[in-house]
Amino acid sequence: MALTEEQISNLPVMDDNIKAVAGKDTLLLIGKSTDQNEFLLLGGQRNNPLSRKADSIDATSKDSGDFSDKLPGMLSWSMSYEGLFILNDNAYEIVDYCYTHRKPVFIRQEYPDGSYRTGWATITQLDEDHSYNGVSTLKITLEGKGAISDVQTVGTPTIASPTITFSSASAKDATVNITPTNAFPRSIATSDGDQLTQDVDYTYSKGTLTIKKEYLTKKKAAFTLNVKLTADVEVAVKATVSA
Repeated sequence: MALTEEQISNLPVMDDNIKAVAGKDTLLLIGKSTDQNEFLLLGGQRNNPLSRKADSIDATSKDSGDFSDKLPGMLSWSMSYEGLFILNDNAYEIVDYCYTHRKPVFIRQEYPDGSYRTGWATITQLDEDHSYNGVSTLKITLEGKGAISDVQTVGTPTIASPTITFSSASAKDATVNITPTNAFPRSIATSDGDQLTQDVDYTYSKGTLTIKKEYLTKKKAAFTLNVKLTADVEVAVKATVSA
């Protein structure tokens, strides 16, 4: 028997806001300055699982019957990072320095929509693997030093005026403003095939994205910077170049 119009209208409807996310779009960022809003992306990422747990306290007594009773004790968190070993990666240089000098590192775990957690961690293991028949890899064990934050949400990031102008005759850095200021540019690629490197070709601080004049000097014609702000948001910045 065919469904009636009323039965069809009463069928359950899946919430479109619920969807799985690709693990590749969750990224680990490393704090780069005393300003806890400035980060570098650790290059070559493959996996950065976050583990949160509570110590188990035995609360079993004669009144517990046939089953034991447990209470949650001290909370802790850790992360077991795995990725490629990238030479001259600035974020790894910070990790290596903090490990060698027994200093905590400030991290940001960023999810595909730009939301994130932050926290201080001690580096308790730092492994490089350089197999003769495979790619060089890196493993880092991070153990939380205090709490990791709740998930901090970020509004949909945007660039209000996505244009820059550069003149070789009066070479200056070019800037655009990203809002909200706690968003993070994940990558920048150009229409003519360049992949820009953070702290070499550009910098980012408190909502200001700066394209360095040293990079712009190499360009001889107009081009587009494709700035990826989340897994799903990419803004095209038009660049005009003149002699």
